[in-house]
Amino acid sequence: MIQTKPTFPALPMEQTADGTERLCGIEIEFAGPTEHETGALIAKDFGGSLVDGGDHSVTVSDTRFGDIEVELDITLRKRDDLPFLKEGLDAFRGLIPVEVVTPPLSRTQLEEFNTICTGLRRIGALGSRSGVLLGFGVHVNPEVVAPDHRFTLDTITAYALLEPWLRDKEQVDTTRRMMPFIGAWPQGLISDLANNDYNSLADLMRMAAAHIQSRNLSLDLLPLFKHAEPDLFAECYDIDDKTAARPTFHFRLPDSRIDEADWSLRQPWQLWRQVELVAANDTLLAALRDAWKTHDAAWFERKSVWVKTIDTLLQDHDAKADL
Repeated sequence: MIQTKPTFPALPMEQTADGTERLCGIEIEFAGPTEHETGALIAKDFGGSLVDGGDHSVTVSDTRFGDIEVELDITLRKRDDLPFLKEGLDAFRGLIPVEVVTPPLSRTQLEEFNTICTGLRRIGALGSRSGVLLGFGVHVNPEVVAPDHRFTLDTITAYALLEPWLRDKEQVDTTRRMMPFIGAWPQGLISDLANNDYNSLADLMRMAAAHIQSRNLSLDLLPLFKHAEPDLFAECYDIDDKTAARPTFHFRLPDSRIDEADWSLRQPWQLWRQVELVAANDTLLAALRDAWKTHDAAWFERKSVWVKTIDTLLQDHDAKADL
């Protein structure tokens, strides 16, 4: 019997420390269809009914996946200090994205939900690369194995070391690179992670607080930090926005390319899976750490050199995801 390749290959660790399947939420940004048009498509494809939340938001309740939120730019929509935006959001359609936010999904459910890409293209959804100002993204929110699990800590280190390579492979849209929402991890944070073994998330949090005080990074750790150590989070992070505590990573780097016929949610999934493949490979992670120390010590060595080093090590360890 011929075995077909799964749309979403398994992550290296498929279960949490409690033995349940790791779930993953998805957020997709795009222009074109309105919230109501998008909600109607979701209800048609996956069941459920539309509930108008007002303020440019709808909920598709009781789909086969649970409730799915559809809203016009959640950040701007909730700014109380910019009343003119509330009055004029419709005038800015095409520049301000509609965002679809799923509940946590199993890998099987992700594969099924992935069919929404075809439907959104059919009703005219536009992604990041359809216009100069369309800086839209896809967010992947994989559940952690456990906050203090060795694999969680290694995943954070693996991401730090891989981030320049991931940006290079994704070829992040120019507009998104110029916006403040997917900033690169500071070099000092990468070096601290490469040079030290942190045995608890709390210790890692204390170190990270010296380098980051914003959610606007390509991998946002603050929801996980707040979930795992709420008191320490309040002590270390002076964050004005209402960071939602949740036991997940918040991977913000991938572009939304919803209007491209050969693109699907498999692309951002595989970008994240690449990080976890490295985290699961002790020998490769150690090699990357050693290579980073050499790179970090070299004066004026270009980032492109580090990207090539990563590429070589992934190839040598047969650890490349199919991007």
